[in-house]
Amino acid sequence: MFDVITIGAATRDVFVKSAAFEIQDSDTPPYEHEACFPMGAKIDIDELVFETGGGATNAAATLSRLGFKTATICAVGDDTTGRDILEELGKDNIADTFVQRISGQSSGYSIIIVAGSGERTILVHRGAARNIAKENVSWDDVNAKLFYISSLGGDLDLLQTALSQASNCAAKISWNPGNSELKLGLDALEPLIRQTDVFNLNLEEAALLTGESPKNMEKIVARLRSLPRRALLITDGERGAYAFEAENALHVTPLEVERVNTTGAGDAFGSGFAAGLLKHDDIERALAIGIWNAAGCIQIMGAKRGLLEQFPSEEQIKKVDIQVWR
Repeated sequence: MFDVITIGAATRDVFVKSAAFEIQDSDTPPYEHEACFPMGAKIDIDELVFETGGGATNAAATLSRLGFKTATICAVGDDTTGRDILEELGKDNIADTFVQRISGQSSGYSIIIVAGSGERTILVHRGAARNIAKENVSWDDVNAKLFYISSLGGDLDLLQTALSQASNCAAKISWNPGNSELKLGLDALEPLIRQTDVFNLNLEEAALLTGESPKNMEKIVARLRSLPRRALLITDGERGAYAFEAENALHVTPLEVERVNTTGAGDAFGSGFAAGLLKHDDIERALAIGIWNAAGCIQIMGAKRGLLEQFPSEEQIKKVDIQVWR
């Protein structure tokens, strides 16, 4: 039996940073910023970094490094990228028992265009990452204390199977859906959200799911907070994150660190929160651990390089500003 099983995407991440990617205000809601560059031009790249990523492997890296026996359910192609992903899983002591190798398909691949501010746009080729075959998972062996589920490419059948198996082995469930799931709408997702313990979104995703403006947090929260069994998490970039229980609402302020790269920050926060909740069963401590994990992530290029290797000390926990929200 494992402590944690993560489910979702595994990818090759290529980070491309250039001073030419200038940020300007966006007129395309819900996005606040955009970057433009001329077609046909040659643009100098200041930094080029090759890493592995994807919601399932990013979360698994956090949880394994913090001492939990961790496995992941994901799919890779039978290619060099797939072999690199498996090698990185091994380095983090993440079991690849349930990893599917799909012949004839390329592994997931993301090109992350990074501006000087650390903000980014991601070009995604999902490849094998979106083709997890539920019938090829030995579900009787999928036993853990926590299921951490990230984007499944809109495969609600796979999601429901995972939720059912979690129920069978009395596992807690944290779900961080992707846009493919969110676009299906709240009516389709509500019965699934009610089966989760922690439901984790960023503010733009929460706005998309509820059909509300990202500027109207109160209405978004009113639609969602009662659905998960334990807590609703909403992250809001530089403005921090929120945790909503039935009768408790908290806001956590980000730590003041250099923002080199924001890719993976959401995965880092969500998996750090899950690790904290699994260890302490305390929402405030889980928020603090999530914030420390995200702070480490955004200071280094790559979604895994800066993740915590051990839980924050009591002194570090006390440095995190957590306040009651409204």
